[in-house]
Amino acid sequence: MVGDSVRWNEQTLLVKFLRRIVLRMDRDVALRIDSMIMGPLGTLDGIAHYKKNNLSEHDYSELVRPIGRAMGELIEISESLHCRFPDIVPKELIPPKR
Repeated sequence: MVGDSVRWNEQTLLVKFLRRIVLRMDRDVALRIDSMIMGPLGTLDGIAHYKKNNLSEHDYSELVRPIGRAMGELIEISESLHCRFPDIVPKELIPPKR
């Protein structure tokens, strides 16, 4: 468990560092980074679904938490890019107009 908290703190520091970098980057770099984030997000989601379908509920609930935290960190980075450059938000993430 201590290792998890250390990794979590390191990931949180990484996100804070990347947010500062986002303030200084140009749109094309942000767009490329955002598109690169989608690959690992999809892979992590696939791993979570695979675990859910192939592990006991107890094992799944223990092993899926780190995946959820990693996905959350990637989403935070992506959201910071979207805040800085709203025009790079993928169409699929834009809510429908009423």
